[in-house]
Amino acid sequence: MPSSPEELLKAQQDHFERLMSLSKVLLDSTEKVSEAQIASLRAQIEALHAHAARLVEAKTPREWYELQVAYLTPAGNEARSGATQTYAISKETAQEIAGIIEKQVGEFNHKVNEAFTEFTRQWPQGQEPLNAAFHSLMAAGSNAYVSAHRAFSQAVEMTEANARALQAALQRKGQG
Repeated sequence: MPSSPEELLKAQQDHFERLMSLSKVLLDSTEKVSEAQIASLRAQIEALHAHAARLVEAKTPREWYELQVAYLTPAGNEARSGATQTYAISKETAQEIAGIIEKQVGEFNHKVNEAFTEFTRQWPQGQEPLNAAFHSLMAAGSNAYVSAHRAFSQAVEMTEANARALQAALQRKGQG
């Protein structure tokens, strides 16, 4: 809790730096996803153009059908690859943001503890129960944050396991 103009200015600078860091992470992620999507779109257009040229040259309906089947299988694999790449970028971004937030929560808790400890030093004797209650409240808040973070991590792991299982099932179906 800033008590002087210098401390207030430092706190504002810290908040600005965190905001800039978060903005950079989000901008980098958006750029990576956009680049991946543009590259995928370019490849799809080129593949479609080549496929259309082969279809025009087909002599029989059977040949036309076989060209269609041959085109659709790799196109499905490309779509799955693009989705996997986008998911990986999103996961990386979420981890970076979680790290920034976790650091900020830790710093905030530390500063609140320091400020409260400094504040309670000026109290008269007999205020120890209030001090203990505050520290207990801070510990409970930290434990709640850790529990929420753990639950979120478990949900992410379960989602990833389900995605891997779905991808494996799709690959088995594509081979069968």
